[in-house]
Amino acid sequence: MNNIHTTMNSKFVTFLLSTILFFFPIHLLYVFIKNILYDFKILKPVKTDAMVISVGNVALGGTGKTPTTISIANFLQKRGFSVGIVSRGHGRKNESNSFLVKDQHWSECGDEVVLLKNNLNPKIPVYVSQNKVFATKQLIDIGCSVVLLDDGFQHRKIHRDIDIVLIGPENHIRKNQLVYPYGILREPFRSIKRADITIMTKNNLVDNKPGIVADHKLNLKIKNEILSTGENQTLQDLLKSPGNLSVCSIGDPTSFAKTLQGLNINIVRRLDYPDHWPFSSNDVMKINRIVLEGGLKNIICTEKDYVKLLEFKSMLNVDLNAIVLKHDLSKGLEDDILSRMS
Repeated sequence: MNNIHTTMNSKFVTFLLSTILFFFPIHLLYVFIKNILYDFKILKPVKTDAMVISVGNVALGGTGKTPTTISIANFLQKRGFSVGIVSRGHGRKNESNSFLVKDQHWSECGDEVVLLKNNLNPKIPVYVSQNKVFATKQLIDIGCSVVLLDDGFQHRKIHRDIDIVLIGPENHIRKNQLVYPYGILREPFRSIKRADITIMTKNNLVDNKPGIVADHKLNLKIKNEILSTGENQTLQDLLKSPGNLSVCSIGDPTSFAKTLQGLNINIVRRLDYPDHWPFSSNDVMKINRIVLEGGLKNIICTEKDYVKLLEFKSMLNVDLNAIVLKHDLSKGLEDDILSRMS
């Protein structure tokens, strides 16, 4: 297999910020002081009238926060709880805006928010805001008694009744166990002691498990049905294709590559973009050129990237196909969450 890995990251600002923080890590002082103030109750989180459940991590991305939030929200809704979700809406325009999600374009609400809406029970509202306290109160006003914070572990301003922290495959790589930009952590790994529940996600994709212990383990599972702009309907249809291009812009592209490999899908070329990448017509032209040069038959991407690439359907020279995750919790995790809510 001629698997060529191309990383697309021309964001000069990202490089510049990383360089500045490398030599002047003032963010580490901020993280330290903030945690000290909350740990010693000098600063106190805001308590709301809802039961607040935070789903977060200590890494920069890729642990599966949004899929886990979907799974928990749908589970609690089926159990009769009135559930709402707060999301910051990463990658959207005008990030200072706050609003209840209806039918906004992904560029207005963020690609992960569209992923939430596409997989949640329609009765579960999603509120987009940087201000989690404000957003939570807005959801309470429309009848939500349980509010999930998608990516809320570092946002200590709001009181949470259950703090869930995810541990992904990247947390098992020794060189990653430093705070950004020296590693991939948002804060020191020992901060997970604040968590009520720890979950090892994508457990079936972790090659080495060097002694990290979690309360629960979840495997990354894939639906047989896929999303496609063409005639492909199932994973079996993709297995018939002799050559495919993988396109991915998520926090943990390695896990997506391992997933495709585990499914025995023939990936000849692989394009990895930065997380939340806003695909443009120039990107699509490059994709088309690679497809033409390699004689490739399909583009295979994540469901999150499908949301963004779908608007370029008429420009793409081959069909666009998305692998879809199953949103399941283990029985033990379900029981653990319910026991903490009683």
